Amino acid sequence: MKPRIQFLIAIGLIILVLGITWYSFSTRNQAAVQVFPATINRDCAPWDGSAFTVSVPMKDGTIIYISIWQSPDIKLPARFSFPDETGQVGNAHILPELDPLQPLSGEVSFRRVEEGIPVEGGFNLMTESGKQFKGRFKAEWGNEIIYCG
Repeated sequence: MKPRIQFLIAIGLIILVLGITWYSFSTRNQAAVQVFPATINRDCAPWDGSAFTVSVPMKDGTIIYISIWQSPDIKLPARFSFPDETGQVGNAHILPELDPLQPLSGEVSFRRVEEGIPVEGGFNLMTESGKQFKGRFKAEWGNEIIYCG
């Protein structure tokens, strides 16, 4: 073989080994994000418009409430940020087992929201004191009947 071809093969092998090494190290440090069972119910926005609320119970008895003030008819993936300065999107709160309701800041995402179909999404939220709540959820529809207006 010509030295030039040997050189190109050696460079190709080095790139391949570095790529495999980088991939294995980048995936090793990523902890699996926990998927929490949740409940989703229709709700009313502050102005009596259509809304929905996802309740995510945590292992320690704490419950995360995520309220989105729009119809539960989201066909495409959507992301919402809190706090909502406009007062039009919704809110996120946490209810610790022994403490009062506390606001949360951060992001919540939904793959799709449609009544009657389980809703999957994720959250990365934080209390004012800096405690972080991160995970995914799969919410089943509850049977609460809500009348707005």
